[in-house]
Amino acid sequence: MPKSQAVTKTMQGNKAKDSKPELLLRKALWQAGARGYRLHRKDLPGKPDLVFTAQRLIVFVHGCYWHSCPICAIARPRHNATYWSEKLAGNSRRDATNADKLTELGWRVHTVWECQVKSSLSEAVQQIKALLAVQD
Repeated sequence: MPKSQAVTKTMQGNKAKDSKPELLLRKALWQAGARGYRLHRKDLPGKPDLVFTAQRLIVFVHGCYWHSCPICAIARPRHNATYWSEKLAGNSRRDATNADKLTELGWRVHTVWECQVKSSLSEAVQQIKALLAVQD
């Protein structure tokens, strides 16, 4: 459990969908002409952020802290370290399991990290557009 009610309240304020990085990416994709996606499909493992059905492409927009970004390696809290270590490791395991399930179902899975959206949004958009152009 988090150390205080203030921390609990802050953590509960984090969005599971329609986060700022997700909204920025969606807006940029729309402006770049990448349309035809569906949002947060509940019938797919992990409720993917963007689903391009015709191209069988899933895009997850992961927050660096919550999903343990391998790019920026954000430090974990010192207070209640065991809890947070287990929590974040569990999130990473769940992400990998969901990606594996989606791949088994015939989907291609692409993850965009929060730090990528902030530092190189246009590059993230170009990667997705390139994936959309590839047909299996």
